[in-house]
Amino acid sequence: MAETDISMSERDVPIVSAKEYGLPDEEIVAEIPIYLTHRIAKNLHLLQYPQRTSSVKTGVLNPSVARLKPIHGQIEMDIQLDVTSPMYSKERGRELGVGLSDNGRILDIQTLVSVNIPKSSNYMAGVFREGALHMTPIEKITQLQPSLKYLDRVAEKELAASKLDNDDDDDEDGKKEIKAQTIQVTVRSAQAEEALRQQQSSIAYIQQKLEEEPWSKLSYYDVGSEESSLVSSRLLARHTDDLACKTTPDEFLTAIIGSIEPDVL
Repeated sequence: MAETDISMSERDVPIVSAKEYGLPDEEIVAEIPIYLTHRIAKNLHLLQYPQRTSSVKTGVLNPSVARLKPIHGQIEMDIQLDVTSPMYSKERGRELGVGLSDNGRILDIQTLVSVNIPKSSNYMAGVFREGALHMTPIEKITQLQPSLKYLDRVAEKELAASKLDNDDDDDEDGKKEIKAQTIQVTVRSAQAEEALRQQQSSIAYIQQKLEEEPWSKLSYYDVGSEESSLVSSRLLARHTDDLACKTTPDEFLTAIIGSIEPDVL
């Protein structure tokens, strides 16, 4: 499919006043052309970092490793921790490092894992350049949150060690003491059991397929790099000629963002 850029022009189209929307009829101080481009729309993703209190600046992330599962769209990035910082506890780092490996490694990375956000609206990325606004639809929104898998591994190793100690004690003591336990019995209908079984099978199947898909290496280019600048340049429409509009500006905006009727109290 050929790439197309769409220019919205208001030439020969009557302007709807703000009063018709129940808003103050303020003076229009400027008009800017808007260009809609799809050059990289299918590959444009918005990555959010909800755990960070400030914007992500150049050089802040700089992951040592980035990987992708293209079929399921899962992303992981390993961010180096500053283990020389006075705020970093090396003792605690050694304890948690067990979740990374068994060779005495300290916890020196933080892994960010992607969580897909359902699209409830259509989002666009806009670039204002030389008095014009260039807009590209965003394909997908993803949040990157810290992974705590290393804590699960630490807990598993502690549980295995505890179980081994208990087995040794049982061998020495002989028979285990049998304690009375209260058992709660839940009775489900056949339909409920079947629905639960299908749900568990579906979740297990999806999880299995996700685990089976191999990771692909992902190259990360920071803001300001040559590669990043090259991709950013594709957010600009190549063709900026006015097109003959078959719709009004209101109909055009409604088609791409939904209803534009304002909420007036």
